[in-house]
This record gives sequence, C-alpha cells and structure tokens, in this order.
Amino acid sequence: MKPIGIFDSGIGGLTVARAIAESLPGNPIVYFGDTAHLPYGEKSADLIRRYASRITEELLVMGCGAIVIACNSASTNALEVVREAAGPEVPVIDVVSPVVQQVASTFQKGRIGIIGTRATIASGWYQQLLEAEGFEVVAKATPLLASAIEEGFHEGRVSSTLVEAYLGGTEFSEIDALILGCTHYPLIAEQIAAQLPDGVKIIDSATAVAVSLRDSMATGPVAEQQTMTFTQADQRFLVSDLTQSFARGAQRFFGDRIELEERKLWGANP
Repeated sequence: MKPIGIFDSGIGGLTVARAIAESLPGNPIVYFGDTAHLPYGEKSADLIRRYASRITEELLVMGCGAIVIACNSASTNALEVVREAAGPEVPVIDVVSPVVQQVASTFQKGRIGIIGTRATIASGWYQQLLEAEGFEVVAKATPLLASAIEEGFHEGRVSSTLVEAYLGGTEFSEIDALILGCTHYPLIAEQIAAQLPDGVKIIDSATAVAVSLRDSMATGPVAEQQTMTFTQADQRFLVSDLTQSFARGAQRFFGDRIELEERKLWGANP
C-alpha cells in the first residue's frame, strides 16, 4: 500500500496527520515538516510555491500515492504547483476546500469569521470561496500565533495574551462560525473560543481533510484496508531541520517513540 504524504512547515500539520491516521487506519503515512523554513505564513507566495513543489517531489520519490497539503498558507498559495508536481494520477488534498464545503453544508448563509497567517489571509482564497457560497466573511491575519505555538507556548499565558489581543475586539461579535485557518490553531482552540460569543462554532480543518482524503481514495487500495490496525511502524517523520519543538509536538500526537529523519532538500541555498 502506498503511503500518504503530508507536509506542513512545522507541527501544525500533525493535527491533520493524526486525523488521517484515525480515519484511514493501516495506511502508512510520511510526514514532512519543513522546519527550516517555518512559518510559511510569513514567506512570499513564490517561496511557498518553491518549498511546496520540492517537498511534493520528495514525497513522490518516497512512493507516496496521495499528497495532503496540511498547511493553509501552502494550500492558498501553492495548490496548483503541487498538483502539477504530483501529476494527474496522484490525489492532492488541500486544507481549504474541505472546510469551505463543510461550512456550506452546515450553515444556511450567514457571517463566517476566518483567522490565519498573513499569507493565507492575503491570498483571499478563503474569502473568495466562502463568498461564492453566499457567506459574508470577516477575515483577520493573526501572524504571531503560529510562531508562538511552534515554540511550545500553546498551553499558557503567552498564547492567551496573543489571542486576546487579536480577538478581544468586536470584529467577530456577530459571526456564526470561526474557521481556524491555520493547522496550528486547533492547539489553542479553547483560548480562541473563550474570546468569542457563546454559540459561535469553531471549525478546524483536520477532520474535514481526513474525510475528503478518505472519499478521494474510496475506490483504491485503501478502501480494502480499513480494518487494519494503525501502528507506529507505519509512520515516518521527516524534517528539513531537527528541532526540539517539532520532536515534542510529534511525540504529543503520535506517542513517545518518534524517530525524526532530517532531510535537507535545498542544500546550501534554501
């Protein structure tokens, strides 16, 4: 069975990887964390496309039969180049389209909030897709959150203070739902919810992406392997730079016996 290739700039995409592991038990996973270049949200669109394309090529060399872009900044800025690199026979799942589809099937129009990195919000992709579905959109860049979470500040005062600074105003006071437009943000979902009015639904991409991937592969070999037991032997974690923060994040999601493989794809000219 071909592995599923998943990539992000850091630990945020592990929320998606965990959901995929639970949704497709028995299917091997190769995760690439581009820790040498995190966070993608502060990079130019050209650089994000360059990184995403190169990682996709590496995952294909490793035999991956599907690619998941577990990063909103890459999904909104590099989806087409990833599809081009993957070719027509390899499914490519982004983290934006499944979430928009979930929102459209859950809400009858209304006002939807979205927070994400600068690159994600500046792309306008979420806004365009949601507005095409008839929603009013309130979008805000929250650039410091991903870096704080990557450094491990997702259970304490630092992240709470940042969340209050970003969401403590009235911008999101009349929304029906808030999309967490960065795969890091589910790690501080409780702090985010505390800043919103009661009844606002928090939407993250992990489950929606896992369902979309499962559906796209439903007629392939994965469909015949749904009853297999998922084991740690089926997981590989690659990083472009070994970091303690990523090691801690991987262990949190996948257990204590995580072995990280460093793979430098850009040599001396990143």
